[in-house]
Amino acid sequence: MTQARRFPESFNREAVDQVLAGTPLRPIAEALGIAESLLGKWKCQYEQQGDGASPGTGKQRGESAELRRLRQQLA
Repeated sequence: MTQARRFPESFNREAVDQVLAGTPLRPIAEALGIAESLLGKWKCQYEQQGDGASPGTGKQRGESAELRRLRQQLA
């Protein structure tokens, strides 16, 4: 099983900003060294959640943070 790479919130946001400015997904993803599908996922998350999307490493919010806390408590 491979471990998912984590990116800083600023990295995610800048990538999504480029997409929202009209640049196609593929060239942005290739330039950043990420999968086009991942960039598309970030874009969808931003469209649905606004600034709360893609919190990045160590900055979980809302239900994700609560779920992580509860899992740690159970362990």
